[in-house]
Amino acid sequence: MCAVAESEVQSAACSLPGSPPVINLEPTSLDDVMQCIRQVGSAADCLARAEHCIAQLQLRIDAVAARTASIAKRPSVMLLEWIDPPFCAGHWSPEIVALAGGREAIGVAGERSATITWEQIVAADPEVLMIACCGFDIARTMQDVPILKSYPHWETLTCVKNDRVYAVDGSAYFSRPGPRLVDSLEILAHALHESVHPLRRGLPAAKKVR
Repeated sequence: MCAVAESEVQSAACSLPGSPPVINLEPTSLDDVMQCIRQVGSAADCLARAEHCIAQLQLRIDAVAARTASIAKRPSVMLLEWIDPPFCAGHWSPEIVALAGGREAIGVAGERSATITWEQIVAADPEVLMIACCGFDIARTMQDVPILKSYPHWETLTCVKNDRVYAVDGSAYFSRPGPRLVDSLEILAHALHESVHPLRRGLPAAKKVR
């Protein structure tokens, strides 16, 4: 994930009146994100509100997991965090894929997102490709789709042949380690298994890439 170094934030904070304390948050899983919400709530003296937020988010996660439990066929999913060069999504992303009813093709839960080769993607041949470029909304992501389509063997990928390539808002959702990760889970679950997972009102559906 792209972020300002802690040392830079500490330095900037020291120049502010009162030298406010800096809380460094580095979650790598959904559980970590919940703990970060708790940590921020405690620091802001509103722990009860934080606990309520966590409880509500967990109810939504559990609801998705319960619906997913009935799904027998779970497609292989490539959650692509960057196009040029290709990056597979790590951290919480493979966990979200599993909860949504898929199998992450390359990324590893809890590990950093990493540069991969296009050949690795071709070899993995995902059934679903979800493009969630870090820091990009859907409109900006779509500008880079021609690069993706120019890669060798693009047309041979199972996800392309079966019209299961999608773009989502990585900036607003998938890349942000906060409450919106649960929105991300619901968006992804709906894209993977539309008949099982209804899309929550107000959330944007994943955009088909053709």
